[in-house]
Amino acid sequence: MSVPTILLYEIDPQKESRLKLLCLALKIKVRQVKKEEYQETLAALCGMEPLLGGLYSGSELGEEMLVMANFPTRLLEAFLQKYRRKKLAPIALKAVLTETNLRWDSLQLHEELKREHEEMHGVEKG
Repeated sequence: MSVPTILLYEIDPQKESRLKLLCLALKIKVRQVKKEEYQETLAALCGMEPLLGGLYSGSELGEEMLVMANFPTRLLEAFLQKYRRKKLAPIALKAVLTETNLRWDSLQLHEELKREHEEMHGVEKG
């Protein structure tokens, strides 16, 4: 069975410390994704395939993002419940690794999550 893993992108350092403690308690592996790794597949970042080693040199995402991989339903529920209980500030862009997005890179996921978030919250593109 694959190890439950959470990918963190551009998380505020104080929030990141609290998130890491939460994940440690739940036995969730934490991986902070560096900007240089944004073109690696999500599967590679989660340790499911080798990293390609390409170095992304573009700009940062500019906002926090979180990806949860290999989370059984009960663990996902426990994580989200404890996240709220600890009163951690919400992360608007979050996803669960799926068969559909596992071959995407971080940039593709970010664009999709941003589009979905804007649609859900009625944000108009200017």
